[in-house]
Amino acid sequence: MQALARVLLLSQATMAMAARVQGLKQALSSVSPDLVRAAAARIEPHASRTPILRSDQIDARASCSIHVKAEHLQITGSFKYRGALNAVLSLTDEEASRGVVAHSTGNHGAAVARAAKARNTPCCIVVPRTTPVAKLENIARYCDDIVQCEPSPQARAQASQEAADRLGGASIIHPFDDARVIQGQGTIGLELLQDVPSLDAILVPVSGGGMLSGIATACAGTNTKVVAVEPAGKQLADAFAKGERCIFSEEELKASPTLKTVADAMPTRLLGESLAWPLAFGLVEDVLTVDDGQILDAVRCTAVELKQAVEPAGAVALAAALSQDFAALRAEKGWANVALVACGGNVDLEVLGRALSG
Repeated sequence: MQALARVLLLSQATMAMAARVQGLKQALSSVSPDLVRAAAARIEPHASRTPILRSDQIDARASCSIHVKAEHLQITGSFKYRGALNAVLSLTDEEASRGVVAHSTGNHGAAVARAAKARNTPCCIVVPRTTPVAKLENIARYCDDIVQCEPSPQARAQASQEAADRLGGASIIHPFDDARVIQGQGTIGLELLQDVPSLDAILVPVSGGGMLSGIATACAGTNTKVVAVEPAGKQLADAFAKGERCIFSEEELKASPTLKTVADAMPTRLLGESLAWPLAFGLVEDVLTVDDGQILDAVRCTAVELKQAVEPAGAVALAAALSQDFAALRAEKGWANVALVACGGNVDLEVLGRALSG
């Protein structure tokens, strides 16, 4: 019986690995390193090549060289502009004339609105009613057609479809499970590979997985590993361990459709099903988890040591770099040269004050 059980377990593991490889292969047909490079050429005239920030004090705390990719200084205040811009610029003239719609907790919405304005394309942004005021104001700089809805994936999708129909067949640009968006976010990885010699690893915040899967794709075939960093409660590490995108019951998802975290730009509980999950599951080295206290400490550290103001989501990767879990992983892997993405700077002033007061 024990021998039979071992055979069954081996068979299940083999099937799981085959499914993982097949899912990755299919996803890479839509998002490949070559397509990320094409996106880089497409957006290069319009997006900022963000700087890399250094701090001796942060290096000392992390016990390695830390290179902070300052995406909070990107146009619209977050990395999201890269993916939104690539998506909008990829539209045909006919598609662009019908407009674009995006649903967002704030940063993707502002990015799509700014990209649409640059191409003179009609635009509507759908936001949850819980969206922070700072992010609503940022969207309103570029778009006056803003629709609020309930903060659930279903409500956001429905409101987006209604807005697309109202505009006459507008293109819906998904915040993270869209090939064009993932290609654009992946350009962050290309720049890091070019700008940081002998880069061992990149720590990447993860919500829906667009940036994570894009950067992992850009690094595929190189010696640079990609590590996801999640807010506590997301349980992506558990999902990776089980090889299952969703480890929550329907009741759990209905009761808590979004993640409760100080990192308000990271409310999504699950990675995108068609692209983000298979790419991340197939290419990402590991997952680290940080809690609200660690995130706020990293916001404060960014302000004190780098003289930069970031939103909590923008400090998630630094929180991981300063953690004991990362120290153990770094020691195990022998990593000495590590980059991380400060992904956003659209911070609510009340939250910033709370972080700085410590």
